[in-house]
Amino acid sequence: MKRNIVMGIAIALGVLSTGVVGASAATTTSCCNEGVCFDKSSARQYQQETAPLSDAVRAKEMELSQLLGYDSTITEVRQLEAEIKDLKDRIAAVAKKYDIQDCCRG
Repeated sequence: MKRNIVMGIAIALGVLSTGVVGASAATTTSCCNEGVCFDKSSARQYQQETAPLSDAVRAKEMELSQLLGYDSTITEVRQLEAEIKDLKDRIAAVAKKYDIQDCCRG
């Protein structure tokens, strides 16, 4: 019971911190705000191609946080971490394909 409460709080804090970081990033000057990252058609194509991958990364990260909160084996955790890394590498490859700079990837 306590473990479920702790996991719920940890996930809630993670979601909140992600929102705060995103909001603060939107207000600071970056290469994206200066318009040097990409053209709009490239951005649209990048977002369309990576949306399913980004959703999969978020789902696997939540699954990983749940695994870490329960009695799980190190093998399960490492396998999930490897899957997350693979998804992020695929997102990076799409970004490179459309010449999207790191500071502009969402």
